[in-house]
Amino acid sequence: MNLKKWFVLVAAALALAACGDDNSTGAKPSGGDNPDNPGSSGSQDPNNSSSSIEWVLPNDPSNLWSGAGTEASPYELKSEEDLLTLAEEVNGKSVNFKGVVFKLTADVSLSKKWTPIGCVKGQSNRTFGGTFDGGDHTIKGLSIDDTASYAGLFGYVSGDASSKAVVKNIKVDGASLKVGSYAGILFGKAEYAEINNVTVSGTVTGNDFVAGLGGSLSNGTVETATVSGTVQGSGSVSGVVATAISAKVVSANNSAAVTGKSTVAGIVATLSMNSTVELSVNKGNIAGNQDVGGVVGKASQVEVKQSGNEGSVTGEDNNMSSVGGVVAVGSNSAVLSQVYNVGTVTGKTAIGVGGIAGKFVTDASMKNAFNQGQVVAEGTTNVGGLIGKAETCKVTGAYNAGVVSAIANAGSVAGAHLSTSEVASVYYDAGTKVAPAAELGEASESMKTAEFLATLNAVENVWAMDGGKYAGFPFFTWMK
Repeated sequence: MNLKKWFVLVAAALALAACGDDNSTGAKPSGGDNPDNPGSSGSQDPNNSSSSIEWVLPNDPSNLWSGAGTEASPYELKSEEDLLTLAEEVNGKSVNFKGVVFKLTADVSLSKKWTPIGCVKGQSNRTFGGTFDGGDHTIKGLSIDDTASYAGLFGYVSGDASSKAVVKNIKVDGASLKVGSYAGILFGKAEYAEINNVTVSGTVTGNDFVAGLGGSLSNGTVETATVSGTVQGSGSVSGVVATAISAKVVSANNSAAVTGKSTVAGIVATLSMNSTVELSVNKGNIAGNQDVGGVVGKASQVEVKQSGNEGSVTGEDNNMSSVGGVVAVGSNSAVLSQVYNVGTVTGKTAIGVGGIAGKFVTDASMKNAFNQGQVVAEGTTNVGGLIGKAETCKVTGAYNAGVVSAIANAGSVAGAHLSTSEVASVYYDAGTKVAPAAELGEASESMKTAEFLATLNAVENVWAMDGGKYAGFPFFTWMK
């Protein structure tokens, strides 16, 4: 073999072993770390009868797609082959495409098992960091049958603090995913990314951190997202995003049926580290064994505001579980604001089952909330119209009009509460009273009157009333 070629191959092998990828590479990368050239059959060394492999740099994108990769002239993707080529450039050649713009210019039907755009190879992250504009087009036939982590149309999307990756204006219809962990129809993992105006439907079956839209979101945003279909997994399973860390989910709507074992929810299963869920509604039926919430499973150091649940929420028999119409567990200064539940909440042998929160502890606060859903308990220790178990928390401006199972430790507002729980302007429908002797809140027989509406608005002017909506009870102005 020619000595020069031998040196290049050895250098390439060392680069692969060291995972020396440059994920900030833009439209015209300066190097790559894959010695294989998918478009070449290799060449013969004239000085050696054995075959040799040429080291080939990643392709210039201008040779692959029409356009210039800019906002004004994006690279155009109009076929399955164009999408596969993008996956190959990211996965096989570690081209991140930071600052580069792609746009889907036609509906695309996928005919092959899909390879997600972006992956992890060994210790090397192969991520997409550019902008992908779906142009309001639809991708159909997305099919993945692979237990590897990071699965979806995009496996791994990653920008940085100065330049967020973007995926927007895309519809994925009728997807079928049988996957491992960190998976969703649109993305497996997204960090420093903006996901905007997206609609997905299909079935997702996986292990941990699986959801209808995306598995993991950190330091990024999902805004205006719609999910339908079915999602099934083990731990941290959700309709929209499985886990959100220092992230924001806004205007997300889920109607997918979601089932899992632990930490299961309609919008975000695990919400932490100053994350926010806002203007988001779950309408899907949610079921699991432990810590099941209509909107969020576990909420810690976060805010959930102007959001609610309209689907059934069911926690199966597990004495370590909490079940809530909005959140299963709210803790560590979690804030709930203008939240509601109208779905049936059911729990069996749990720590707490509540119309809004199953367990609400450690300086958690709730301001402006209502429950109209039935709260059903079988053998549950603590069951309440608003909160199952309340400890070191604060509730202001709220009411319960839902029927609560009349069992031991049942309350129209809270099933169990310590003296560290503070309430103000909290009410329950006197007609559904199951209150113990030391019930929180006050009974009311006039919750459908203008006087009661004024009482709630005295706390904060966010309430409205329309006799034709929500059974004539007050609701929030953002819900009009």
